[in-house]
Amino acid sequence: AFAVVFQAAGLSWTLSSEAVGYDAVNYGLWYDDLQLARLALRHVDIARRLKVRKIVLGECGHAHKALTVVADRLLTGERNIPRESSLVTLEKIVRSGKLDLEPRRNAFPVTLHDPCNIVRSMGIVAPQRRILKMIAPGFREMAPSGVWNYCCGGGSGFAILSGHNFAEWRNLVSSRKKFRQILDAFHNEARETPKSVCAPCSNCKGAIRDVIAFYGGEERSRLYYGGLVELVVNAMAQIPKPLISFGGEPSWA
Repeated sequence: AFAVVFQAAGLSWTLSSEAVGYDAVNYGLWYDDLQLARLALRHVDIARRLKVRKIVLGECGHAHKALTVVADRLLTGERNIPRESSLVTLEKIVRSGKLDLEPRRNAFPVTLHDPCNIVRSMGIVAPQRRILKMIAPGFREMAPSGVWNYCCGGGSGFAILSGHNFAEWRNLVSSRKKFRQILDAFHNEARETPKSVCAPCSNCKGAIRDVIAFYGGEERSRLYYGGLVELVVNAMAQIPKPLISFGGEPSWA
């Protein structure tokens, strides 16, 4: 989806094919300060050799935290290459008018989950909301929202831990409050109406996907999930088929 948007907007962009260069999560963040520094410096070295003007961080809370909030302590002087959240980049593109957007393609009810590492840690609250107000007529806020939004329960890699009974614990305890919050955001909608949770973070998507499945949210309330950039592409007039579907039903229906 990012490739589609960047190409349509006429951006000059690239991805590194080096073993370290494509992954900004930087697990050194959790176990070793020295390894964290090595990886952050490696990213900057690769970026400089590719002659990029800035590094854009995709929909990943850990990448945002590792390469901006924490790496800021390391990347000083000539190593301080600009790093920008993809939410900020997407807003610039959407507001630039370079994309031919048809908001009616996202007419289904949409609510927004705020990833902890992007919103609570970095204070990036407004760009994603301005985008949704431009491309999703059915957008409504959760309560509370922004920096007060409830955690999905999938942070720090919890979303992908599945050993023993960890997944069951996550869905019964750490993600349960988030599921209740999602249901409350759609309380005025009929059960048969497809509803989408926009989660602009990979781990958050995983946690929300699992808790929806655990409580039968798709079957009982027609709940679905996805990222922000998919909603942007879904609204692009030049896309001949919907990018988003609800249980096999095209979202444009």
